[in-house]
Amino acid sequence: MNTEHISQAMDYFTGKRWFYALLYIIGFMVLLPYASKGYSWHEMWDVIKEVVAYKAIIYKLVDLAWPSALIHLLTLALIAAVAVWGEKAAKAFDVYVFIIYLMIAIGQGIGFSEHYGLIVLTGNIALTLLVAFSWGWECIVNRNKFRKEYFAPKRLWLVPLAAWAYWAPPEPFKLDPQCLLVGYFGVSYCFTTPVILTLMALYYPDINKPVMRLTAFLGLLFGLYNVIPPLIYLALGTYLPEAIWRGTILHLPLLITSLYALTLTIKTPYKQNNASP
Repeated sequence: MNTEHISQAMDYFTGKRWFYALLYIIGFMVLLPYASKGYSWHEMWDVIKEVVAYKAIIYKLVDLAWPSALIHLLTLALIAAVAVWGEKAAKAFDVYVFIIYLMIAIGQGIGFSEHYGLIVLTGNIALTLLVAFSWGWECIVNRNKFRKEYFAPKRLWLVPLAAWAYWAPPEPFKLDPQCLLVGYFGVSYCFTTPVILTLMALYYPDINKPVMRLTAFLGLLFGLYNVIPPLIYLALGTYLPEAIWRGTILHLPLLITSLYALTLTIKTPYKQNNASP
């Protein structure tokens, strides 16, 4: 495998605006959802919601409880390891995030519904796999360093957002503490990504910039699609507590963190981080 050529391609494409426009067109306009029992055009968003909100196969890990608890605890342990050991813990963190996003790409993109049968969200799977494979590339090139010299306390305001995404209690306006250990963090792109991006932002630019951009770009798209529609319905006089909670309130960390991470990679000077500062 010629990692140098892959790295050059990643650096080039993730620096071009047209590349993200192309990803959006492919993921949301070309690769439409598949349902074994079929669906009409106006039902497409219902099909997507059926999987993402309720029927994704990866949510079984939450039902079983112990796999979800393991994911939560491993994440906290690795974040602590990065905070204490920095670069020495970076590879373990990269591998873990790669596995998590690989699981989410497949597990949150496939579901079974009584009404629609087997559902495959092909666009979501393709885009999330791209993010996962970018983390797989990072496992090889090791650009994430997380060295203490680069830690930016001024970005600690992101931590409460990450904590809220990590918690993400699904019942409207019920702050269930059990979700801190058994919940949808680690099995949902929307609740996992703010935590990952917050850690990267705290150490930027001592991280893998293309990976950060791809992860944040998809997070921004998912954030917009979840946060805005409930607000439109609210403005039109339709108050749906579940939609406001699960759509807008729980996804604000994803939207804000992803937007900030993308802005950070554009406005803040970046240099290769393979040398000591």
